[in-house]
Amino acid sequence: MGRLISAVVVLSIATLVGRADEPARIPDSVHAVLAARCLECHTGADAEAGVRLDGQAIDWTAAEQVGLWTRVVEVIEDRRMPPPDAEPATQAERHALVSFLDPAILARTPFGGTVPRRLNRAEYEATIRRLCHLPSFLLPVGFPSDNERHGFDNLAEGLVLSPAHLEAYAAVARDVADEIFPPPRPAPRAARWEAGPNDLVLSFSAATIHGDALRLVSRSVDIMRSCTWPSRIEMKDSGTYTVTVEASQFLSPQGHAFTSPMKLEVYARPVSATDRSRVSAFRLLHTIDVASEAPVTTTFDADLYEGDTVLFRWANAEMTHEFDDLADQMEAWFRDDPRFLAAWQKAVFPSGDPKHPVTGPLRGRNGWDIVSRHWADPQLDLREATMDSAKTKRLLAVCRSNSGTFEIADALCHFYHERGPALEIHRVTIEGPSKTIESPRDKARAAARQAIVGPRKDDHSDADLVRSMLVRFLPKAFRRPVDDATVASFLMIASLHLEEGHSLDEAMHLVLRSILVSPRFLYRDLEPEDAKETLDQFDLATRLSYFLTQGPPDATLVDLAGRSRLGESWVLRREATRLMPKKAGDPMIKSFVGQWLDTKLLPGIMPDPKFNFDDEAVSLARQETERFFTEILVANLPMTTFIDPDFTFSTIGFCQRNYGFTPEVGKGEEKTLPPEELKRFQRLAIDRGGRYGGLLGQAAILMATANGVDTQAWTRNR
Repeated sequence: MGRLISAVVVLSIATLVGRADEPARIPDSVHAVLAARCLECHTGADAEAGVRLDGQAIDWTAAEQVGLWTRVVEVIEDRRMPPPDAEPATQAERHALVSFLDPAILARTPFGGTVPRRLNRAEYEATIRRLCHLPSFLLPVGFPSDNERHGFDNLAEGLVLSPAHLEAYAAVARDVADEIFPPPRPAPRAARWEAGPNDLVLSFSAATIHGDALRLVSRSVDIMRSCTWPSRIEMKDSGTYTVTVEASQFLSPQGHAFTSPMKLEVYARPVSATDRSRVSAFRLLHTIDVASEAPVTTTFDADLYEGDTVLFRWANAEMTHEFDDLADQMEAWFRDDPRFLAAWQKAVFPSGDPKHPVTGPLRGRNGWDIVSRHWADPQLDLREATMDSAKTKRLLAVCRSNSGTFEIADALCHFYHERGPALEIHRVTIEGPSKTIESPRDKARAAARQAIVGPRKDDHSDADLVRSMLVRFLPKAFRRPVDDATVASFLMIASLHLEEGHSLDEAMHLVLRSILVSPRFLYRDLEPEDAKETLDQFDLATRLSYFLTQGPPDATLVDLAGRSRLGESWVLRREATRLMPKKAGDPMIKSFVGQWLDTKLLPGIMPDPKFNFDDEAVSLARQETERFFTEILVANLPMTTFIDPDFTFSTIGFCQRNYGFTPEVGKGEEKTLPPEELKRFQRLAIDRGGRYGGLLGQAAILMATANGVDTQAWTRNR
C-alpha cells in the first residue's frame, strides 16, 4: 500500500510538470525571475561556471538537466544566489522558482536515492563500542572532524570521504583489531624505579617539599587536594611488584599534637586518570603505620596493572577539605584560641561587615600569609572574637559553603606544612614484576574476543571457526542479513592468510580490519550492486536507531525488521517511543543540543577570570540547557516554553552567583542553606514573563554566542 501511494504521488507530480518524454516549458513567471536575477551571468556558451539557464524548456529525461536544476534549487534555498554583491531575490521570486522546480526534481529522484550517508564521528564511535564490545572506546586525538551542513554533522551532503578519513579509518581498524587480537608480547623484564620528593607531584596546597621530604597534610577525598604520586613512574606490564616507602612524622612545638600512628595509604592509580578523581576510584594496595619522627622504611608486595603508578594519601590527617568537618575543626580551634578566630575574622571580612565575606584572595600560601600577619599583630581587635558573635557565626557558615571551604582549607594547609602535624615521604622504590598477572584490560580483551569469535566446537578447523564468526558477526557489522557470497569473500581473506603460515589470531585480526574498513560498515543504507529504489525494513531500523540513539539498531529492531514488522505504523511509533531519549545524558540529547545551540563550543571558551567561572561552572551551565531541552522533549511542552518557561534546571548556588536571584525554594531562610542543598541540581520554579529563564537567559547560550574574548557568562547585567 505504501508503494502504491508513493507511485500515485509521483505520477501526479509528473502530470503537473509534463509528460516524461517531452521537455517541460518554463512558465513565463519563472522565466521572468530567471531573466531578472540569473541570466546576466548564466547565458550562452560563456555562462559563468558553465551553468546555462537561458533555455525555454527543461528536458527532464536528461540526468545532467536534473542535476543542474537541483543545484539551482539548493543555491536559491541556501541564499547563495544571487551573490552577495547583487540585489537579493525577493521571497516571492524564490517561491516562484522553487515551487516550479522542486516537484519536478522530486518526481525524478528515486526514494532512498540520496547521497550515501557515512557514519559521522559520534555514530562511528558508538558503533565500534557496541559491535566490538569495547564500551570505553574513544576515537584517537586528531581523527578528522565531519563537515557541517545547516549546522549539523549528520547530513549526507556533508559526510564526504576524504583521504584523511580513509587513513584514519584504517588506523582505527588496526587499533581495534590490536585490542581484541593483540600481537604476542615479549616476556616482561624486571626493572627498578626510584622517586625522591622532587619526583612526586605537588597538587594544590596538599603537598610541599621541605629538605629531603615531601609533606602531606590533608585527607580530602579529592586526590588533587590530598595526595601525591610519582610523576615519571608507570608500569609497562601487569604483575606483582615490590614497593618500598621511606616515611616519617613531622611534628613541632608550634603545631598540634599527634599521638597515634599516621596512616599512609598506598593506592594503584592509572596514569590516565584525571587529577580531579576521588580516592575511592582507586584500589587500595597497602596501609603503612608511620609512628616515628625518624625515617622508617616499609616494604610490601602489590599487584599493579599496565599503565598504573602508586598514589599516597594520609588517611587520618587532622586537616580536611570536607565542608562540615572543616567547620567543626575550625570551631574547636576558635574556642581554644580567640586570637586565631580574630585573625580569620579580619582576613575574611576585611571591610568589617560580616555580610560581605571575601575568600578569593585567601586561597593557598597568599591566604595563610594574610592570616598569619593578623594573628601576629599585637593590635589585633579581639572584641568580636567570641563564639556567639555575628562575625563568628557568619565565618563558620562561610567555612561550610562551597567556595569558602576550599579557599579557607587551601590556606590553612600551610599552617600544617610549617608547624605540623604532617606526614613526610622521603623516597619511593618499585621493583619487578616478580610474576605476571592478568589485568582487567586483559580480561576485557578476552571477553570481547569470545563475544566476537564465539565458541569453538571440537571438530572445528581454523577455517570453520572463521566461517562461524563471519556468519554471526557480518550481519551485525553491516546492519542487515548477508548472503553466502559475502561470507565467502571475507573467508577467502582469512584462508589465504592462514595458508601463508599466519596464526588464527593474525587471520582474525586481518578479517576484522577488513570488515571495519568496508563501505558496507562505514555507510548506512549501502548495498553493493543493488539499485534499491525504496528503503527496506533494515534501512528503516538503521535510520531510526542512529537518529534517536546515535548508535546501531538493537536486537529488537533487527528482529522486527527481519519479520517485516517495522512497516506497520503502530509498530514504528511504538519503537520510536521506546528509543526516544529520556535523560539529559543520552547521546541524541547531547549531540542535538550541542549542534543546535552550539553548547559543544563551551569547552573552548574561556570566560574572564574575574567572573570565577571555572570548568565546573561551564559543565553545570551545559547541564542546565540539556536538562531544560530534555524536559520540553519528554513532556511534549509547547515551543514557547523555550523562550518563556515557568521552570528552569540549575542549582540554587549557581542561580545566586551567576543570575543574581534566589529561586523560591531557597527563600525564606535566614540561615545559610547547607552546601549540599546549594549544590543540588534540581527543577526550580520561576515566574513566566520575568527576566530569568528560557534559552536566551541561560549561561551556556550567552557563552556560546559570545566571541570567546569578552565572554560574559553572568546574566545579571544582560
